[in-house]
Amino acid sequence: MALQPNLQRILQPILQPILQISLPQPALLLAGGFGGPLIIGAFTPLRNACTLASQDATCNARQIMGRVFSMGFRSGWTGAWTPAAAAAMQFTMLGPGYHLYLNLLGSPAPAVVAGALTETFITYASSTRNAQLMHNQASAGRDTVPVRPMMPTGPGFTALLLRNGAAMAGIRVISDPLSRMLQWMVGADTKGAVSPQVKTGGDFLASVLCGAFSMPFNQIYNMQVTSAACLNGTPMRRVTLALRFLRSQYLETTASGSVRLRHTMLRDALLRSSYIGCAYCSFAIVERMALHFASNGK
Repeated sequence: MALQPNLQRILQPILQPILQISLPQPALLLAGGFGGPLIIGAFTPLRNACTLASQDATCNARQIMGRVFSMGFRSGWTGAWTPAAAAAMQFTMLGPGYHLYLNLLGSPAPAVVAGALTETFITYASSTRNAQLMHNQASAGRDTVPVRPMMPTGPGFTALLLRNGAAMAGIRVISDPLSRMLQWMVGADTKGAVSPQVKTGGDFLASVLCGAFSMPFNQIYNMQVTSAACLNGTPMRRVTLALRFLRSQYLETTASGSVRLRHTMLRDALLRSSYIGCAYCSFAIVERMALHFASNGK
């Protein structure tokens, strides 16, 4: 009987902070669970374009989009169902999961890292399947790769984690200071509440910037899951191939011996930032609308 008070005394300092954590509002769960799949499904062609670009060092952005729809309009959404289904959990991490980690960890940056790690475990299998299906369809029998079983980790996991963290930082870390800057630029009171229009502009600009920053990680991931050499190689071999990929994809040596950026750097940054800008800004709008309707309905 004496053990029970002692056990309570030991567990109380551990459990008390956990019990005081505020759970995300139901409106955030609704935005992530229903808004996420619709957004991911809608922008599948842009995601597929990024996948094809990782294995193409010659085509421009318009030609890449042409390849996405090469077998008809519906072919642009090849592989959309699996990521769209996983997006319910993915955007739960982007929305309610982030807010839960924020309440637990107390700072946006650690919350982004924790949310990105959870998101990567959830989405790795579906994202990899989507990329491999699109790659195999565009390859038309040449250089196809086997579609991996639905596993939570594998080749490209680290690159996907870095990509998710960089992309999430847009609307969670960078958006607020950018929105304040836009508020100042339009002549509004920077000390007051940011208007919804300015906040949407801040979300979009932050998502575009972080989308461009996350582009190398995204393309390394796409390359690693659609390259037979990476899929069959050791972890160190994948690192070597990733560095070789970045050099061959984005750098070129001129006749004079100098090194310069290739046009593919701008092309891939444009495709990636377009996808993240549209998808994440759309989710931020859905999230704010859900919270607005929830507060007005009380």
